[in-house]
Amino acid sequence: MTVRRGHLVFALAALAAAVLYNVWYFVLRPAAPAGSRPVIEQPLPVSAGQVQPAAVVADPLLIPAPPPVDMASPPSWRRDPFLFGDETRRVVRQAAPAPPLVEPAVRSILYSASRRLAVVDGRIVGVGDAAGDYTVVEIEQGAVVFAAPSGGRVRVPVHGPGTQGPVR
Repeated sequence: MTVRRGHLVFALAALAAAVLYNVWYFVLRPAAPAGSRPVIEQPLPVSAGQVQPAAVVADPLLIPAPPPVDMASPPSWRRDPFLFGDETRRVVRQAAPAPPLVEPAVRSILYSASRRLAVVDGRIVGVGDAAGDYTVVEIEQGAVVFAAPSGGRVRVPVHGPGTQGPVR
């Protein structure tokens, strides 16, 4: 990015002007005359016919409580102030059916006396790990046993359900 010389000169001049103005305003400016400043917390002048009331002190315990608000029933006005024209809030939506559970795809199993791992849906999992909505319960030599969310057990063999053609 290139900065033109004219732009740089203008930016530096604007910065210098801002600094000089702030120094003048906050440090060097003469104080305003006392008559031009507003008077703070001075009572309003009373005209000849009015009587100035004494200082009224309200006891907080004597202030009445606000009326109760019934949040269970609809409001008393007829029209919803947040709707325009013929808009309505009565929207009926059908409940979306729960998506069917997709059984995990077991791609490979590492089975030995000391370790049992499986590649499920592209992740390496062991016993107790989650694979989507299922939980790995047991890893056998040729299949993986999952616990379904419904509580049942599903046995999926290597390259079992979920396989979409040959693995490349």
